[in-house]
Amino acid sequence: MGIDVWEFYEQYAEEDRSSLNERDRQVLAICDFRQEVNSGGFDSYFRYWGGDTALTAVAGLPRLLGSGWADLLGEAVALFGVPYSLDADDRAEKIDDNSLDATFSDLDKRFYKLEATAGADAKLTEAIGANRG
Repeated sequence: MGIDVWEFYEQYAEEDRSSLNERDRQVLAICDFRQEVNSGGFDSYFRYWGGDTALTAVAGLPRLLGSGWADLLGEAVALFGVPYSLDADDRAEKIDDNSLDATFSDLDKRFYKLEATAGADAKLTEAIGANRG
């Protein structure tokens, strides 16, 4: 069997991803999303570095994990307006200025339901395997 999605993520979590193909960058961005929301919720994801790759994750989610995931992250990203800031300090300021606690709490609950039912690890492992087969 090929590499597991989390082994793949460990290889590139703190590396420059610019040389990777689009699908691999999307898989890694989705892993950023899942890792950071599981660690500290949407607040933590957007307040710190994880949210830097949100637009890449949004682009890959419909194809890689489905519309439920894409809709959830897309809704969360929309809270920050257009253009979406790639600067964590700007996003943190918006979080603090807009009292997003209740909104993030709802998004967290919806995320955890998806995490519990979607088989995301298997789908993402399959996606990275397809790039190497």
